[in-house]
Amino acid sequence: MTSVSRRTFLGTAAAASVSAVAAPAMAASTSGNNLPAKWDDTVDVVVLGCGGAGMMAACQAHDAGGKVAVYDAGQSPFHTATNLCGGLFTAWGSKMQNADPEGRKDSWQQFAEDIMAYGNYMSLKEPVYCFAKNSGKAFDFLEDAGLAKHHLEPYAGHSRLRAHRQDSFKGRDYIEVLVKQLDKRGIKINHGMSVTKFYYDPATNTVVGVQVGEGDKAKNVKANKGVIMATGGITGTPQSLDRWVPSVAGKGVAIGGPKNDGTAMMVAVRDVGVPLSHMQYIASYPCGIVVNGRNGPYCRWWFITNNGGILVNKNGQRFITEKEGICHVTPSLASQPDGCHYVLVDQAGWERTLGKIKLGALIGLPSWPAERVEAEFKAGKNLWKCDTLEELCQKSGMNLDGLKKQIATWNEAAKNHNDLQFGRSDKDMYPLGKGPYYMIRMEPWNNLSCGGVRVNEDLQVLGWDMKPVNHFYAAGETVAGVHGAFYCGGNACGFAHTSGWVAGQKVMGKQIG
Repeated sequence: MTSVSRRTFLGTAAAASVSAVAAPAMAASTSGNNLPAKWDDTVDVVVLGCGGAGMMAACQAHDAGGKVAVYDAGQSPFHTATNLCGGLFTAWGSKMQNADPEGRKDSWQQFAEDIMAYGNYMSLKEPVYCFAKNSGKAFDFLEDAGLAKHHLEPYAGHSRLRAHRQDSFKGRDYIEVLVKQLDKRGIKINHGMSVTKFYYDPATNTVVGVQVGEGDKAKNVKANKGVIMATGGITGTPQSLDRWVPSVAGKGVAIGGPKNDGTAMMVAVRDVGVPLSHMQYIASYPCGIVVNGRNGPYCRWWFITNNGGILVNKNGQRFITEKEGICHVTPSLASQPDGCHYVLVDQAGWERTLGKIKLGALIGLPSWPAERVEAEFKAGKNLWKCDTLEELCQKSGMNLDGLKKQIATWNEAAKNHNDLQFGRSDKDMYPLGKGPYYMIRMEPWNNLSCGGVRVNEDLQVLGWDMKPVNHFYAAGETVAGVHGAFYCGGNACGFAHTSGWVAGQKVMGKQIG
């Protein structure tokens, strides 16, 4: 077997997810005791994937005494979802958090509650508890290993100070640390080697090993202690995203690790009979700048709105408070003209913004250098810089009368710090004054999936009967139910590394205190 067709998968998925009675028979028929005549290699632990979760898992399994082999469908750890994150790692109990008087007010229970509340209580308790309890230890591992400069900052959706931010605003910092740690341990990443088969023994409910690679590169690898699936989610291609989440089909930006297409999960459904969960939920940021079809960076508009900017629709009207958690803004875009919105600020607000964040970080993931941002303003397709509101509306197509009325209403609210439209009363409200005016058009930026395989608190994958499959673990974006219906910033990066930290130790039988 070298591929999973859509037709084959859909039939198998239905058997695994709907019919508990049929699931064991399905798994046995596709895998059963049909083990290879010989194994090409034997190790203690096979890790599938080389993002933050996979590399962290490999380090931990090695340090627990295991012989580890890492296989990845892609060509580089820098082409994974971790590298696309904004350097935000939420964690409880880290040394940095404990050193801060505000940080010490946190608890793992409060962290777990914040996650579940933000996700509309659609989260699954087991991965949430695993994350909340162990996140600080995972962050400390990275910090002790030489993580680049970072700081604590408050972040929307988190009731306590627990957001650890890289000063660079780049997830690349985490990848660089882990690449060095793998090299230090002599662990090689075998690139271009996607999983094509899980060898599963239904008699003992055990994953015995895997087949990786295709054609003459195919290898059968036995895993004496277990397999850790850290293969990412489904937002890597527009096709995989649209297949799983019809609500976003053909809309906005699709961005993720290029090999995050759900194939490994489909193979697990087919060969092991595990059900998938929460596949309809994704992290869809309301900040994508669409260029070249379904590609493009995102604008961290909250830095602009925290310095005097406002969010408006094509009619020139505000439609939500700018202080709303960003993933909660996205559903409102569907009812706005053209399914998009705009961030607008005057010259004074623009200068305040750039006093706090570099232009290349404001438009990022992937980052546009300052020269590219300036060129996009001149092009006037998604970014506009205009001396007057009349010019701005003429070039962008926004309704001038609506915008003027909104600015008058906003300026009165900002003057009194009393927003009668949406309830803002914060210190970040500034009147919109003279131009030039800066405006950026944004659509959904779909970068993180929230569905995958179900796990227990030890990150063992659950089978059709909701019982753990022996020697089978999952980590990172492959795990279902961490975020619930909405992703809260920093939790993806945090969970990726934390779940890898836990899974790598648990697969070796290590107890975590």
